[in-house]
Formats: sequence, structure tokens, C-alpha cells
Amino acid sequence: MAHRFPDITDYGSALRFALEAEQACADFAAAAGVLAPDQIWCDKLEEVVCTHDDRVQKLGVLPIVAGPAAREPVHALDGPAYLGILDAEPVTTWPGAVEQLIRAEEDAARYHDAFAAECRAILGDRSAAFEKSARQDRDYAAELRKLLG
Repeated sequence: MAHRFPDITDYGSALRFALEAEQACADFAAAAGVLAPDQIWCDKLEEVVCTHDDRVQKLGVLPIVAGPAAREPVHALDGPAYLGILDAEPVTTWPGAVEQLIRAEEDAARYHDAFAAECRAILGDRSAAFEKSARQDRDYAAELRKLLG
């Protein structure tokens, strides 16, 4: 189930990377949900899955720039700096699976912030959607960490 992240060369590949990060977080949450020790964890992890699935749908259909702007080079985003967790296979033990999800949420948040900042001129007001995603990812990481105790 490991994800294949594109090399970031232009705006289009940077956007695909962002969507892949969202899908990876959804998949890690789903994998952790299978191992969840109780209903509280099941419910929280299902919420995380749904949030990421919804974002993939919403962010994937934003009116995205086409033509030359979509091929605008992006040099400041180093994809491998955000990988290690996001492109890994899901951990198959508890609490390791939720710890992996927490790190994935944090990496996705860092990427969304960097993507919004680097591509603000192209994204325009759509950058707010990625900034909001980053905040929500950090909030989920903190909430999951607190639940773990």
C-alpha cells in the first residue's frame, strides 16, 4: 500500500504530491483503525479517514490552473524531505500504527504549509485550503498523541 509520490518539478507535480500525502494519511488511519483497541479509537480513526478522503475529493477538484502556469517550475519543494513515513508501508501493530499516523499527519502538514507558501502566486486564494489542511493535520496529530497518553 506504499504510495508513489511524484518528483516535484513543477506546480502540477507539487499538487499531485499534496494529494498523495492526503491519501497516504487516509490509508494510515484506515490501517490503524483495523488494529484499534476500542470503539473510541475506531471512531476517531474513522473520522481521520473521512477527513482525508473528503480533502482528496475537494482539493482534487479545485479550479486548478492550466496551461503554462501548471508547468511553472517549483524549485523550493524537496519531496524526499517529506517522505520516510508518507511513502512507507503501514505498521501492523498497535500502538505503532497510530504513532506512524501521527508522524504522517505532521509530515503532510509541513508539506501543505510549504506548498501553499511556494505556490501562493499560482494558487491565489486556493492556498488557504492547503493552509487549513495543514492546521487540521497538526490538530489531528496532537489529538491522537493525547489519546495515546
